[in-house]
Order: sequence, then C-alpha cells, then structure tokens
Amino acid sequence: MFPEQNRMHLLLRLLLLCLCLHCVLWTVPARGMDLQDLQSKLWQEQQAKEKAEAEIAALTDKERSANAKLAKMEERIHSLEAREQKIGEKKQRLRSQYRDLQGQIQALGQQRKRVRQEVRRLLPRLWEVSIRSEHFKAKVFDAWPEADRQAVWLSRLTDKARDKIQDLGAVGDRLEEKGEELQTTRARLSSKEKELAAMRRELTEQRLEFANRLHDLRRKKQATHEELAALEKSIDRLKSRLGSMDRRAFNSLKGELPWPAQGKVVEEYAKGDGKFEDGIGFSLAEGTGIKAVSWGDVAYNDTLRGFGHVVILYHGQDYYSLYAFLSRTNVRSGQKVEKGEVIGQAGYFPAAQGPGLYFELRRKQTTVDPRLWLAKAP
Repeated sequence: MFPEQNRMHLLLRLLLLCLCLHCVLWTVPARGMDLQDLQSKLWQEQQAKEKAEAEIAALTDKERSANAKLAKMEERIHSLEAREQKIGEKKQRLRSQYRDLQGQIQALGQQRKRVRQEVRRLLPRLWEVSIRSEHFKAKVFDAWPEADRQAVWLSRLTDKARDKIQDLGAVGDRLEEKGEELQTTRARLSSKEKELAAMRRELTEQRLEFANRLHDLRRKKQATHEELAALEKSIDRLKSRLGSMDRRAFNSLKGELPWPAQGKVVEEYAKGDGKFEDGIGFSLAEGTGIKAVSWGDVAYNDTLRGFGHVVILYHGQDYYSLYAFLSRTNVRSGQKVEKGEVIGQAGYFPAAQGPGLYFELRRKQTTVDPRLWLAKAP
C-alpha cells in the first residue's frame, strides 16, 4: 500500500483529471452533434425533395392543361383557316360569275343598241307607210293583197322590235338584280372574311401567349428536375455519411477497439485499490507511437499534473479516451483524428519505471473497463 501522503497526492491528481474531463464535456464540440446535424440536414433535404416532387407534379398538371388548351386553339385556328379558304374560294367563284354577268350585260347592251338602231331605221318607213296609207289609202299599192302583206309585215316587225326591246329590258333588269345580289354577297363574304381573320389573329396571339406560358412551365419544371436531382444526390451523400457515422458509432465498437500500443501491461483496471486503477498502464519501448483507438476529436492536448502530457479524444455518444505520460504529441486541440492514427509517443510512466502509457476509457465522467472494449490481445 502507498503511504498516506502518496495516497492523498494520487487522489488530488485524480480529482484534477475529473475536473479536466468535466471541462471537456462542456467545451468540446461533440461528434454526436455532427450526427444530429447530419440527421437534421437529411430531414430538411428530404422535405425539400418532397416539396420539389409536389411542385413537379403540379407543373406537370399545368403543362398537361396548357397542352390541351393549346391543342384546342390549334384545332380552332385550323378550322378558321379552312373556313377562310372556303370563303376565299367562294369569293373567287363570285368574282368569276360577276365577270360573266358583266359580259352578258355588255353583250345585251350591245344587242339592245342594235335593235334600237334597227327600230330607228324602220320608224321612217313605218311613218311613210302610215302617211301614205292615210292619204292615199288603197292607192298606195297596186293591189290589195300586196298592201295587206306590207301591213302585216310592218306590224309583225314592229311587234318583234317592241318585244325584243322589252325582253332586253327584262333581262337587263334581272342581270342588274343579279349583279346587286352578287355585290351584296361579295360584301357579306368580305365582312365574314375580315371577322374570321380577326378571330384567327386573336387566337394566334392567344396561342403565342400559351406557348410562352408552356415554355416557362417547362423551363421551371426542368429547373425543378435539376434541383430534385441535386437534392437526391445530396440525400445520397448524407445517407452515405450517416451510414459511415453509424459504422463509426463508438457504442457499436465494443470489443473491437485496437490497442493504443503493443507492450507489457503493468497496471490493470481495478477500480478502488488506490493506484492508476481507472485505466490500463503499459510498459513500452522508448519512442513507441501511441495510436487513437477510434475516430474522434482532440478534446484536450496539454500537461496535467500527475499525468504528464495528456491527450483526450472525444468519440461521440459521450465516450472519451485518455492517453497520459506522452513525451510528445502529433495533434492539436480541435483536430479530427482517424482510427489507428498516431497521436503521440510514449514518455516516462512512473508505474512502468520507464517509457510507457496510461490509458483510460470514460463515458461522461465515469470510467469503464478498457478490457471490455479493446479487441483481444494478439
């Protein structure tokens, strides 16, 4: 047993170590918080992904509706164009009919002119015959049959001329009516054609507006697809990191931790016997590299009275590993270290009476038996 003075000195050193660990608990950023941050980030990314998927679905519905409206507009425009074409063809036929009527009217006018000229030539003779008949009666002709023939001929000629003039007038009137009807129909078709053209222009403008809107929808949808793809990649990376962190979770490594150094064990974990009972002590060759037993953050890297130069690593989930009596260190406070990374070299360890290492594992401020966590010694 140690003398009472040595026992008190040891208890003071252990108290200082506990105070140091207590400070570490409140000042060192924990890897467990990193895990929480990752989980929170993953949740946020998944929420954003769901929102992006919902937005894509909504944009798809809008795009489908816009496409349907655009298709109906295209059908209406094609229908109007077909109607315009038919009206144009009908107007062309009317123009042809109108030209034909104009030709007929012109021909009838010339014919009427000729008839009138013939009548004008006949009138003097008729007048002469009428005067002679009045003054000379039957003396005008040598015989009555001849006079009768002449009278009949003149009468028929007069009637024919009159009938022809009347027919020409009636045909002229019909042609004029037909011409007016054609003009009215032509004007009505022109008005309808203008109305259809205005409707087509309006529909064309609406189609352009819908096409622009559809373009914007597709561009927004494409951007949302790209955002969704980026979110999916981010989610995959976060899941990979979480999986990696899950594989690195300290509480899953019990019985699998590598030894911090290979050497003779000179102190065992035996809580309560007044020695370095809270951990394991090793006797090592001078300059032996001390390795981190797991991934972690350097929570403490400084001298500690009674323990020489100490490095404390925080491994998340409130677990710490302590490496004491180091001659030098290769790390700095706040640095992240890998599993098996050399963090320093063995220094003088009193219990080994030479180069060695004192090693502890703690959960919060309570020590745990390192043998339960370290892999079986080779």
